Amino acid sequence: MPDDFAYTLSMVSNDKVLSIQLHGGCHLEASLVSLHALATTLMNNPIEGLLVDYSRYALTYEMDEFSQIADVYCTEFPETFPVAFVYKESQVGRAIYMTRRLEETGRPSRAFESAELAVTWLETQLVARDMPTTGEADQPNSALGAAG
Repeated sequence: MPDDFAYTLSMVSNDKVLSIQLHGGCHLEASLVSLHALATTLMNNPIEGLLVDYSRYALTYEMDEFSQIADVYCTEFPETFPVAFVYKESQVGRAIYMTRRLEETGRPSRAFESAELAVTWLETQLVARDMPTTGEADQPNSALGAAG
């Protein structure tokens, strides 16, 4: 895993949206493990939307690798769960690919050039979710790793 990888987690929009800002480089295996953990966190918490900011991230996956990342978003995230991405100009193709894949599975998704625009859109998409009745819900934590 690249030594320069880092991320920042925060809750925005009245603690309804989990924001993940990725920094540095990426590694496929670590990202897949982290995405599975993120999917579990999203399923077990009253989080209503996700903002993933790739704008300071070296998104260097080959397309077949990026497709594996998209598969996790499209199959393991809660149904109808909105996801917004923030990207830099060189990532526009990946942003379009990801949002189309999510939209095809009924998960509202858009890509933006700024976090402010992404949050504004997410706030129009939020719907309270029914939570599991057994066990206690996990809290968002810093063990999510490379969520992207």
